[in-house]
Amino acid sequence: MGFFRFRKSIPLGKFFRINLSKTGASLSAGRPGATVNVRKDRVDGTVGIPGSGLSYKERLANRGCASVLVFALMLSSALAGVVIWAR
Repeated sequence: MGFFRFRKSIPLGKFFRINLSKTGASLSAGRPGATVNVRKDRVDGTVGIPGSGLSYKERLANRGCASVLVFALMLSSALAGVVIWAR
């Protein structure tokens, strides 16, 4: 038997996006080829060759102070970027 997935990505300027799914929300920062994704429980980094389908993903931090700090920094950067981009 199959299952349903839900995923929505909302761009916040050129380098940031908010990702929503049925399991939670995350914030991504980067460009095609290199991205950092921050969720409430971990931080992942992905590098790849754009257009090829080849990429490498690695967990950079697990749940704890480090991921909370990184999430706060990325969120504040994203909001600052949106404010600057909206002008």
